[in-house]
Amino acid sequence: MDPIRVGIIGFGRSGCGIHANAIAHIPEQFTVTAICDLLPERRSHEKFPLAKACASAEEVISDPGVELVVVASYNCTHAVLAEKALLAGKHVLCEKPFGYTTADVDAMIAASKKAGRILQPFQQRRFEEDFQKVREICRSGILGDLTYIRISWPGFARRWDWQTSRRYGGGQLYNNGPHLIDHAMELFENREPERVTARFRNALSSGDAEDEFDVLLQAAGAPDVEIMISATCAFPQDRWLVCGKAGTLRGSGQKLEWKYVDWSRHEKRPLDLHPLEGRRYCSEKLDWQTGVWEAAQNTDAGAGAAPAPKPVLKLYDSLYRAVRLGEPQLITPEQVRKRIAVMEQCYRQNDIPFPRESRS
Repeated sequence: MDPIRVGIIGFGRSGCGIHANAIAHIPEQFTVTAICDLLPERRSHEKFPLAKACASAEEVISDPGVELVVVASYNCTHAVLAEKALLAGKHVLCEKPFGYTTADVDAMIAASKKAGRILQPFQQRRFEEDFQKVREICRSGILGDLTYIRISWPGFARRWDWQTSRRYGGGQLYNNGPHLIDHAMELFENREPERVTARFRNALSSGDAEDEFDVLLQAAGAPDVEIMISATCAFPQDRWLVCGKAGTLRGSGQKLEWKYVDWSRHEKRPLDLHPLEGRRYCSEKLDWQTGVWEAAQNTDAGAGAAPAPKPVLKLYDSLYRAVRLGEPQLITPEQVRKRIAVMEQCYRQNDIPFPRESRS
């Protein structure tokens, strides 16, 4: 096989800990040939001893030996560097956030089309087992018409790095929010929300960006979808809660359970305005059907944890197939643009300025 030659811009927790470490497991598909980081001591990886150490992003982008640029630098540089790499003739895998505004994303997509190169958002959590199972159950119809969905990533922790600074594009909505927004929009069946309501809080972090948020998506005929990340919840909570007119699903990344009824097997209950016999409340015995799912391997713990490797490898496999085999992308920039539109609404609604590098 002909591995895709990769240059990584930003070699920290993501560039090294996620991307390079994943690529080291699939040498037949990808290899790292250039590494860029602000710190000289971080411009190497033991699995790729021949990788060129680069002092600037431009050095990676202009390297004729690089086919694919992974943008894993500060959030505030993602859209600008991705656009430059595309116009230089490179395929691009861009970490989240995939731009700050839809204008950012539109410029990236335009550059991708102009150069005839693939632009891949890094939304690997779309491949997580628990999310895929939740989506399967929702689409099966056994829970009935869905009324309410809550996706929660609770935790209790302080943070004091650049991800807490608005100057660098920090904040939980930009950091972990893109994954939850992506899951929410998938369960929203990719409809455009008619109402987006967002609340931000800075509870424990040392910077000025939010470390907690609540976002509510609403539209006529769709379930209300609530997304929450907390820095001040010290007790475990379910990651998933899905309510429907026939049943409910709940659970974590490790285990899901659901119960539902088949209303056609129950007595019809027309409105009765007469007093009930014996002053009793409405009550009936429901014939519950149940189901349980458990993950085949350990999953990550959500916000603040390193992502599980399997979804990362699945995204890289899909990217290889798109670049080398011409297969359609499974997660497209146009899909993720809809997620950015929601995030953009959240920040505008709260009068939070975008970093100066954005096209706001």
